[in-house]
Amino acid sequence: MNCVEPPALIDLSANENPFGPSDDVIVAIAAASTAAHRYPDADGARLKKALAGALGVETEQIVLGAGSCEVLELAARAILAEGDEVVVGWPSFPNYRAIVLRAGAVVVEAPLKKWAYDLEAIAERITGRTRLIILANPNNPTGLVIGGKAFNDFLDRVPEGVTVMMDEAYREYVSQSDYADALAEMARGRALVVTRTFSKAYGLAGLRMGYAIAPASLARRIDARRQRFNTSGIAQEAALAALADQAHLERCVSESMENRRWLEEKLSALGLGFTPSQANFILLPVGDGRLVFQQLRSRGVLVKSLEAFGLTDCIRVSVGLREDNERFVRALAEVVTDGEWRQQACRQAI
Repeated sequence: MNCVEPPALIDLSANENPFGPSDDVIVAIAAASTAAHRYPDADGARLKKALAGALGVETEQIVLGAGSCEVLELAARAILAEGDEVVVGWPSFPNYRAIVLRAGAVVVEAPLKKWAYDLEAIAERITGRTRLIILANPNNPTGLVIGGKAFNDFLDRVPEGVTVMMDEAYREYVSQSDYADALAEMARGRALVVTRTFSKAYGLAGLRMGYAIAPASLARRIDARRQRFNTSGIAQEAALAALADQAHLERCVSESMENRRWLEEKLSALGLGFTPSQANFILLPVGDGRLVFQQLRSRGVLVKSLEAFGLTDCIRVSVGLREDNERFVRALAEVVTDGEWRQQACRQAI
């Protein structure tokens, strides 16, 4: 009996930086590991100071967390009470709904319009019970961004007592000139919380380091809800080294965006539509997302099934190394060769 070994699996599902951390970060991790028997700086003072200097904010405005997911959750718990309403554009990152529900609040969804946030619809869903609005810029899984003027006009419609939380996990990949400057709006007195991460473009997903920027009074409330040693000393030192090595960040972003453009060309050649992403991933309508996910996995390529997002007809593929992208394109071409697949995908093309 002949047994055929399945192909080795490549993972293009999690929007990671495929180039990894810089050499400086590796050195910092090794050095920090020698103090692994010691508790970390509970406040992360050195990292906060470096971030404050890079961002032009005060250290008192920064809260550190184990990835941006933790600071999103901490902020929600600081802002929300049981029964409060939170407006969320949908589809978007499913964790937004989860953190709202864990805080005992109510999720109010506003459907996307042409794959982008419908800020008009979000504003119309604000009621006297609304306390929080959660947006991602760029949005996951679509990769589309909110422009500066649109965001400013939207903030003008947000009443006092409502906070806007902007998740900017993929902001380093954005090249669109009209990109909402949430920190500038915060400096003007807008009720905003901005969350960012070292997990994506900085290549530190495995170390779990994220942070929030908020007005100082709100930052103190958020910080009061975290565990004392919520970020490790190794993660803090790695983040400091990553922040200092902007050249590596720029190389990673440049190569990822070149690879994204290559992927878009190949997808177009296959006759498939996709979102004009400003992130390191692409949303792709394929007819039956679950089946395409399974067919690609059987060929050794793992992409993101979007059932949890409510997008059963789509997949999301991360931009990987060139050889991994080539393998994905070859596998996808095999899957959609069938005329029925092509008809379904083109019918739903963006």
